[in-house]
This record gives sequence, structure tokens and C-alpha cells, in this order.
Amino acid sequence: MAMFTKNVVIGDIHRVKRPGIGAVFVGKITIGDLAQALADGDIKYAPKYQRGMKVSEDNVYDADSLIDIHSDKLLIESKRAEAMAAKYLMALSGEGDRMLFNPDVIWNARREPNRPAADYDEKNRRLTLHSTITVPDSAHRHFAYYLLKQWKTDSETVPDEVVIAEDGETVDKDSLVRWLEGFNPDDAEESAILVQVFNVPREMEGKLFDEYNVEGKKPSTSASIDMFSDKTASRRFVAELQKKCEIFGPSEVETRANTIAAASRKITTVSTLDVAIKPFNVKLRGLEKQKEAYADLIAFFCAFYTVWADHFPAFLPTASGKARQDLRKTSFAMSNIMFFPMFRLAFETWEGFNKAGKDWRESNDWREGLARLAGDITIDGQFTGPFMARDSEDPYQQGNPGWHGKILVQKFDGQGKPQGWSLSSTRQTRDTAYHYLLEQFSGATPN
Repeated sequence: MAMFTKNVVIGDIHRVKRPGIGAVFVGKITIGDLAQALADGDIKYAPKYQRGMKVSEDNVYDADSLIDIHSDKLLIESKRAEAMAAKYLMALSGEGDRMLFNPDVIWNARREPNRPAADYDEKNRRLTLHSTITVPDSAHRHFAYYLLKQWKTDSETVPDEVVIAEDGETVDKDSLVRWLEGFNPDDAEESAILVQVFNVPREMEGKLFDEYNVEGKKPSTSASIDMFSDKTASRRFVAELQKKCEIFGPSEVETRANTIAAASRKITTVSTLDVAIKPFNVKLRGLEKQKEAYADLIAFFCAFYTVWADHFPAFLPTASGKARQDLRKTSFAMSNIMFFPMFRLAFETWEGFNKAGKDWRESNDWREGLARLAGDITIDGQFTGPFMARDSEDPYQQGNPGWHGKILVQKFDGQGKPQGWSLSSTRQTRDTAYHYLLEQFSGATPN
């Protein structure tokens, strides 16, 4: 009886054996070959064992479902794949500092009872696949390579704009089309990628996906920022601030963990600083092109916190860990949440001076504003004390009740009775804190 089989041949193969899995193969193919195989349907996406499909009454799938990777029904982010393709072209052109590092894609040539097994020719280092080929991981890279071939073939399919970084940095169509001129998807040397081929039953594809996407321990956000500090405008700003301002120097800011340990003397984490300035990413990217203005912004931030340290010496680089821990017990001044509204206050204060064409160095308004934030406040005769004061048991202190309902939310017991206040750091509470700070800081920002 005749048997119709496919023959996908890969050369330059290396083979290793894994316990309980069998042989795993690694070979080399071109982007053009991969894109053509995806277009021809030789490589499929199994939603049951990967990310699934978009929620829709029509998008019903099971263990037998196999979908083309370029289908708009899949849970594959086209924007993410476009960004990968754009980074590849940028690196190829040499015109930017973005690149696509990962050189491999992953397949499973399913072990199926009615298909011949993967055939490895050890002498010629050639692998022939006869069964269904699926993508247990690297789906976005597959789609990116598919797009590269599509863009090269038909420039009308190139997007008008591709966002290549989380800070909103973009590449326009003209640049992409220009870079595509130097791209040959079939170049065996310049356009080669590695393909890792498993040969396991389809039921094991879910385990493969889980190991690649779930079990791997990702670095902390702080560590990622520290290792790749020029990825976004916000990261570049924080890195520059750390270089130019001792208060935020490398020894003062936590760069490995996302939280401050109880015994740590660090003032905050680098991830907190990054998130605090991130709302201004677009403006920062514009300011980076204005070197004098950008340097002036960095200088203002440093001056802003130097004055803040005059009121709260625990911010000084010479401060001990105990001094900082004691400050956190009784004041919100160095509380992690306070960096968000304070960074916004600093940026918008500088922006006010910059737009008005005034030199902040010659003004005492913002210094007086910081003094008000560091000073005392009286509320309806029921409280007189530091604006930044928080409730403390040791030493005993009543906090500023003005923070209630802003960054402090009411706690309740199981019977619904009030049980004090809890610090809450959300976008809404940070925004509310900013407006409360601005009210006290008032008069420091020029119209």
C-alpha cells in the first residue's frame, strides 16, 4: 500500500540524546526556507499546546487543531513580531543599536504512529522529517521571519510604522524599505538561523512550552534594567542620573532585587526609579536630542534631591542604613511610593521653568516648595506635625491624616469594622499623592 509522506530535509545537523526524550537535532536553515515552509503550511501552530487562539465563538480548537502561524486568529502579537523583524533589519543595516539576539527556532516533528520516524543520516549529517511539524515555542520569531520574507517580496505589506521599544521608539516605513534592500532571505550565511528539532508525541508539546515559558526563572526587573540600561528613554535617564548625582549613585540604589530588604541601606530600587520616570518617556526621547536641555534636566533632578536631603539627611550618600530605616518608620519622605509623585513633581517643575525660559538656579520658589513638603502642617485643629509624617508605634507618632484616602486605604476586619489604614501603591493612589504634594508645594511652578 502506498503511503504519502512529506520530506523536509535539513543539513549540517548535530544530534544529542536526552533522557526520556530521545534524540534532539540542531541544524541550519535560511530565513527564506523557513518563511516558505510557513507559507506552504509545512509548519503548523497547535493552539492546544501553545498560547491558544483569540477569544471568539468561531475560534474553537482541540488537540487535533493545526493552524497556519500567520493566521490572525492566533494569540500571537503581530506588533511584537514586527518589532523583532525591524530590529533584525536595523542590525543588518548598521544604522541603529537594536538587534535580534536569539538565532534559533524550535520545532517538534511529531512522533506519529502512521508516519515514518525522523530519519537521521549520521554520515552526511542530514535529517529528513516525514511527520507533522509544529512550533512548541518561538512562535513570535517564526512570524517575524515570515514577515521579513513577506516585506522583502512586497514592500506594500511593510507597516507605516513599527514600535521597537516599550518607551514608544519607532521605525518608519521608509527606513524599513531601505534596510530591506540589503536583505537576502536566501543567503545561506547572512540569513541563516538555527532550528532545534524535537521528535516527541504531540502530548509532550505542552510540557515543552511550559519548560521554555514557565519554568525558566526570569531576572528581577531591577537586574534587567541594570544589565540593559539603555533599552528605553526612562532607563537611560535613570542611568545618567546615577552617574551625575551621588544621592542616586550605584551604591545607594538597589540594582538586583525589586524590593528593599529590611536591613538594606539602599534608598530605593532602580526599578522604582525607572517606573517613576516612565510616564515621561516620550518627552525624554525628545529631550535626548537637545543635549543642553537634557543635561539641565538631570542637573535639576540632582539639585531637587540635594535640597530634599537638606531636610532629610538620610538621603545623603553618607547616611547609615539605620538612619534610613528610622526615617522610613516615621516619614513617607523615603517611602518607595513617594518616588512616583516626587519624580513627577520634579519633572513638571523643571518643565515649567524650561517652557517659561527661566533659570531654576535663580529661583527660590521650588526650594521653598520643598521646605513646605518637609515642614509641618495643621489640619482642622486635629493634627499639627510633619506633612510627611506616618503613624508609628516605635517611636510612637501620629501620622498626617491628610494621607488617609490617598496613599492610605481603610482596612476592615471580617465583620466589616474599621481596622486602621494600609499603604497602597497603585496608579490611582500615586496620582492622588501627586496632587496632594502639589497643593502643599504650590507656587513653585511658573505659569
